[in-house]
Amino acid sequence: MKSALSSPLTIICDTDACTSCGLCATICTTRKITGEKGKNPDINNAGPCISCGHCIAVCPANALSTSTKTFTSPENIEAYHSGLDADILAQYLKSRRSIRTWKDKPVAKEDLDRLLDIAAYAPSAANIHPVKWAVTADPKKVQEFAKASVAYLKTLPADHPAAGIAQMLIAGADAGGDPICRNAPALLIAASESGQDFGLIDSIIALSYIDIFAPSLKIGTCWVGYVMLMLNLKPDLGKILGIPDNWTPQYAMLVGYQGVAFSQIPPRETPEIIWN
Repeated sequence: MKSALSSPLTIICDTDACTSCGLCATICTTRKITGEKGKNPDINNAGPCISCGHCIAVCPANALSTSTKTFTSPENIEAYHSGLDADILAQYLKSRRSIRTWKDKPVAKEDLDRLLDIAAYAPSAANIHPVKWAVTADPKKVQEFAKASVAYLKTLPADHPAAGIAQMLIAGADAGGDPICRNAPALLIAASESGQDFGLIDSIIALSYIDIFAPSLKIGTCWVGYVMLMLNLKPDLGKILGIPDNWTPQYAMLVGYQGVAFSQIPPRETPEIIWN
């Protein structure tokens, strides 16, 4: 099981490029990197590290890197310096919609790869990054799960705690619909090793990154509680989705190319706020 210090980065400093600004030492939370302005940093690669990458990100000279496998190469991005337009970003976030109508085509693997790449950059408690993914990109396999779910619901006794919602879902399926997966072409399950600390909250954060990024690829998303209901009621259904026995499904998201476009941002009720 991963912990905060289980995947330390091996930090490399290009001393010729280093400007001795001291920022990497200032920002290091575990004191793996120490030093002061005017001197090259002292890097203790045997010391504690939560692999946050702040030292690499803060370096204005791009003098720090890592040889640690599985970590991506650093990117020098203009957004750090130019910032984002607040009005455009606010409008984009407010226009986010749950999608339940899809174009009749599978989601390209290249687009799914981009979604998962973005999710890897989501914040993580203690920088553990415990989230694992079960990706079902075959629409027929998604439907297999949906139909097996309804078949199981039909076996529940009338006094089962989930009987009421089961009857509602069964009725929707018998009417020709897909109340479980909404005929989505793809399904993402964010999971973690069983018993992993922060598995749920990190999964929600990672899925939120996907949710925000997906519309830029013309992909719609929908947080799907009914899939989680079925995986909790009948864990064996996870085998259809390829979920290993030692993984705990944390939350599910439907994914597909949007079959409908929206043109207005609906109103929202002002939340209750206490100012101190």
